[in-house]
Amino acid sequence: MIGILCGSSRTNSNTARAGKAIKRLLTEKGIESSLVSMPDFEDYDIPFSNGGLLKPGQLSSFSESVHKCLADSKLIFILSPEYNWFPSPEIINLINQFGKREFAECWEGKIFATSGISSGRGGRIPAIQLGYMLNKLVNVMNLNSIVSAKNFESQFTPKALNQDGDSLGNTEYDAGLDNFVQYNLNLLRKADILLSESLEMR
Repeated sequence: MIGILCGSSRTNSNTARAGKAIKRLLTEKGIESSLVSMPDFEDYDIPFSNGGLLKPGQLSSFSESVHKCLADSKLIFILSPEYNWFPSPEIINLINQFGKREFAECWEGKIFATSGISSGRGGRIPAIQLGYMLNKLVNVMNLNSIVSAKNFESQFTPKALNQDGDSLGNTEYDAGLDNFVQYNLNLLRKADILLSESLEMR
């Protein structure tokens, strides 16, 4: 299974466009659509910490879809819009709420690839900051997971993708996104054996 988390709860968000484009490229590369999980972030209802903590077995429908996506996937694309040079509060809160030992299955034996989404010239900082967060989580929880060095800056997204994630003909954008997806598929294939062997040695 491959997961795609599109960290914006806005209707028809640019982040969802990029997520749909990644799913399209995965299917074009031979991954069955049923093996790609992309929870609908328009249903986002994960409480912030002052509203309560997530508990296994007591998850909302949306939180359960995120849990299943994370737990069942080996490669997970995590996307965030750029809000004032930061990742979205939705994706930060998701990582904070699920980033606990009670949900270790969501983070163990995975490859994480990050992307920042912008309607203009931007996207780098969210991708990098998400990488920091994920590396810290992997480190503190002593997990056998990898945060990919290859991220993607989705610039001028509405001019590159329509609402269904189809290309609008920007060849430079298309090549960059394809390279991002292919690189991380290759990394998954190379790392899968190593991750499996490492888990067996524990």
